[in-house]
Amino acid sequence: MNGTQMIRNYAAVNGIIRKKEARDALGMTEDEVTRSFQTLMRQGSLEVVERGVYRFVENINKPIPAATDKVWRAMRMSQAFTAGEIAMLAGTSIDYVYKRFRIYRADGYLKPAGVRRTGPTSRTKLWRLTGKGKQRAQNPSAETYTPDALIMAAVNLNRLVCSGLVARNKDAGDQACAIADEIKEVIKALDIEE
Repeated sequence: MNGTQMIRNYAAVNGIIRKKEARDALGMTEDEVTRSFQTLMRQGSLEVVERGVYRFVENINKPIPAATDKVWRAMRMSQAFTAGEIAMLAGTSIDYVYKRFRIYRADGYLKPAGVRRTGPTSRTKLWRLTGKGKQRAQNPSAETYTPDALIMAAVNLNRLVCSGLVARNKDAGDQACAIADEIKEVIKALDIEE
């Protein structure tokens, strides 16, 4: 994991961070932290709250291909639709639409909505957006970042130890021990080859 990813995870867990805190908690050099903060600000993952204080931005608007955006807009237009209708409205190939449909169905954005007769013996599948899909269709370029649970546990343990809470507060010490045990169990469960 590179420095930028480490800072991003640290920021996602803590919400509001300072460069010095991140540097101390993650054991990075000042140059590494500065470069990582600049990268994350450019990507939209961090924003300045005040001088030296930064806030993690959970939802990031990422550019998406024009054809994908058109597919999302076309799907928002009706309750039930066929792949052919979406391809026509989006101005793309039906193969591209089927590819997107497979991805969207796997992600829980799309579900079957029955069939429509197109002739005496032929039928075509109907699709519709799920509730999750309707939310995604409102802003298809938004991406939510969720840090890995193991990383979150390690950052929380680090915060308890580095802040000195463990030495001053029995509850914090107990919490740190519980987190350490949780981390230990997760690492043991990983199937890592020697």
